[in-house]
Amino acid sequence: MSDSFMTVVDDIDRRILELLMENARIPARQIAIKLRNEGHDIQDRAVAYRVGRLEKKKIIKGYETILRQSLVEDFEALYLKFKASKSSDTIIDKVCNFVKDLPNCLMTATVSGNWNLLILTAKDEHGKKCERQIIEKFCEYIEDYRVCNLRFESINTLNMQSVMI
Repeated sequence: MSDSFMTVVDDIDRRILELLMENARIPARQIAIKLRNEGHDIQDRAVAYRVGRLEKKKIIKGYETILRQSLVEDFEALYLKFKASKSSDTIIDKVCNFVKDLPNCLMTATVSGNWNLLILTAKDEHGKKCERQIIEKFCEYIEDYRVCNLRFESINTLNMQSVMI
């Protein structure tokens, strides 16, 4: 996926995507000005054409409003180790189905090694966490668990977006 992404997107497209990810409502005119200040010879119409092409190729899938949460210590990783059984995939599916409906659950991922599942969560607007709900609901299957606070130091949103495409 990333190879085809790289062949379709050049440096100017990449910079346009970065600017749109910072502010999805930025006009083509402002993008062109920023690009010209960075040494690119490009006009407003060319920027608008490139954005349209990126939308047509489904590199830009849409625009949405995302409410920003504080990137301090509002996130936690819950690692789960399930009791040995033949149906660990079924247990993982049950847990994933349960947490996908929790408003502060961000993602789940299977993990190799000592752990079976990683659940990334955020505190809600009242500072509440959902780890306790998960552990209590599935305690009969859980052999061990760990909760780690996460502090994001930097996020390369362009790379994150291209991985998620």
